Order: sequence, then structure tokens, then C-alpha cells
Amino acid sequence: MREPGQIKRDTRIEVDQRGILVDSEGVESRVTVTDISKEGCRLITDGTPIIGEHVVLRVGKAGDVPAQVRWALGHEAGLHFTAGAPVLD
Repeated sequence: MREPGQIKRDTRIEVDQRGILVDSEGVESRVTVTDISKEGCRLITDGTPIIGEHVVLRVGKAGDVPAQVRWALGHEAGLHFTAGAPVLD
């Protein structure tokens, strides 16, 4: 049973996948996806993602995966996939 205040999350898989994050203005940043689930992923970036921004993640065999930045702290961020999870190499 879930404790009050806990967020139910899908199973996360640890990965080490390089890719590109494209922000809403078309600016590209290098990223490393560190974990992934069917709903979203955690990544490390050399850019500065903005919470709430709609972005595109280019990683693996999936091509362009639309997502929204749900949280950002330093060089880490969490994305929510808006069209399903990507297929990683």
C-alpha cells in the first residue's frame, strides 16, 4: 500500500544512453538518459531544461520523442513522454 504523499511510479530501468534534447526554441543539448520507464525518463544534460517546457528527445531507434520537462535540478531533469516511450538501442 502506498504511503500518503508517495507518487506511484512505473518500473524504471537503469540505462546509459546518449542522445539529444531539443527545446521549444530548437536549441539542442547533449543528454545521457540514466533511467527510463514507459511514462518518462531521467537524464543528465549540458543544457538548462525549463520545467513545463515541451521538448523532443532524440535517442536510440525511436527518432524524435515528444516529452515535457516535469522537473529539473542542476544538470539533471525528468521528462514525461507525451507519445509513448522510445525504443533504446
